[in-house]
Amino acid sequence: MKKILIYAVLFGCAGMAGCNDFLDKVPDNRTTIDSKDKVAALLVSAYPTSTYMTLLEPRCDQYVDLGVTMDGSQPLPAMDNIVSGFMWDEYTRTESGNDTYEQYWTACYAAIAAANHALEAIDRLPDPAAAVQERGEALIARSFNHFCLLSMYSDLFDRTNEAVNPGIPYVDQPEDIVIREYDRGTVGSTLERIRTDLAAGMKLVGGAGNYKQPKYHFTPASANAFGARLALFTEDYPSVIRYVNAVLPVPSAFFHLKYTDGTPVTNEDGTPVSGVDPEDVANVYMQNNLHNWAAYVKTGNPDAMAMAFSGADAEANLLVSECATTIWRSTVGTYFVRHAIGLTEFRSLITDNPTGASWVFPKVAFQWNGDPTVWLPKFYEDFKMENVAAQTGVAYAKIPLLRMEEMLLNRAEAYAMTGQYDKALADLNMYAACRMDEYKYGPHTLYKDKIVNYYILQLRDKNHFINSPYNARKFKSGDEGLFQKALILTILDFRHTEFIYEGMRYFDILRWYIPVTHRTTDGGVSTLTPDDDRRIIQLPQITRISGLEPNEMSNIPYPW
Repeated sequence: MKKILIYAVLFGCAGMAGCNDFLDKVPDNRTTIDSKDKVAALLVSAYPTSTYMTLLEPRCDQYVDLGVTMDGSQPLPAMDNIVSGFMWDEYTRTESGNDTYEQYWTACYAAIAAANHALEAIDRLPDPAAAVQERGEALIARSFNHFCLLSMYSDLFDRTNEAVNPGIPYVDQPEDIVIREYDRGTVGSTLERIRTDLAAGMKLVGGAGNYKQPKYHFTPASANAFGARLALFTEDYPSVIRYVNAVLPVPSAFFHLKYTDGTPVTNEDGTPVSGVDPEDVANVYMQNNLHNWAAYVKTGNPDAMAMAFSGADAEANLLVSECATTIWRSTVGTYFVRHAIGLTEFRSLITDNPTGASWVFPKVAFQWNGDPTVWLPKFYEDFKMENVAAQTGVAYAKIPLLRMEEMLLNRAEAYAMTGQYDKALADLNMYAACRMDEYKYGPHTLYKDKIVNYYILQLRDKNHFINSPYNARKFKSGDEGLFQKALILTILDFRHTEFIYEGMRYFDILRWYIPVTHRTTDGGVSTLTPDDDRRIIQLPQITRISGLEPNEMSNIPYPW
């Protein structure tokens, strides 16, 4: 059955009469895309100008309701997205700001529209082959934006029902009429088109040297990073490894741990314990290219640290977009919001880990006087003043869309799920060496018995998500399965800390069927269980006008 989708208002008509004539005319202020350079300029708009981070992060399991902001007031309506996320609302409570479910939907489809217009313009060039790299970028950008929407607005992670679960409209033609008919298809059919565009684009896309600002464009590195996320989310673990290995080196030099008397350290099963040699090429690469928080903290300035983390100069950032967002305000404790990462939860995240060393983040954390929470400086706000008298305008921030840290942890998970446990440990040890304060090779090296013992209570808890029926099919049996689960718990904890404020935790909650309980200050309690329909973001209300069927929201086992 055909549906109708309006995803960008390109034109306006006073009435339907004469509308087709209007559409047939090129407005005076519209640029004709008739050269490779103009195509390249158009592709700057093929990336989302809104972010999912502010929508997904407050849905996660470390957020608490503190009742009021730091000064005892209620948040401004512009921060309603935080309230809506925490409460798992079907729709953002207001649509006045740039951080809403509808705004993100619209921003992604606007980026898709730019990619489609670029592809059409390339086909009309006198020599389309001259813009082969631009074609590659447009295809990957179109694929990426659709994937972002699919992972939020459809049940992507229900692997057994992807052939029947509704997907999202895959738009591959320019919008040249006010209303065009679409249908949602299925998750499976949408994924097929996403993969097709990605594969085709990767054969054509240009390298970093082809751009003045390569971090704002898809290159082979960022395309592989996107491919690795796509493969991880769809449990295509061999492809995860292939994509990551195209960018990150694999360690090849190792050392064996020994006791002080020189005897080798072994696991209970007799296997030797080893770690990645500090001078190994891959280890050195990670040290030089992952985010260096130890260096950032030396500035002592949260703004400088945030700009260093989120900017295009950071080697770890593979793709960056400038978004209209108040993300800085939503992450600096309770200065602007009443829902934030609780102090207890925050301290646990940035201190506890199985290495025995301390995270570097306690040295990075800041706290306002009187604020019951602490925060990490990841984002810097630029404010474009639109009305000086009213002091109103639009807040912007640079958002790292794809990072090397994600690739490394993706590969570790793929290794763990394909039985390559030593390789998974190697990736985790390289990551830990970049994130733990005063890390020491040997004493802080992760190995089988160390992580199994660290997580033994969770591994023995039948009610823990890692042992739930939803995840049972994923693991081996016996001692091997126990080790495999311990590796996944390590990876998930590392990801939880690494991606604070970036929304990635919510995708992990969906992928691993992690239940989340939120409590309000007035006594309200609700749990987001693995079968709760609120896990999937509802299609924006604007799509109802277009005839798109909304996501099912009838099963809410534990409502407020």
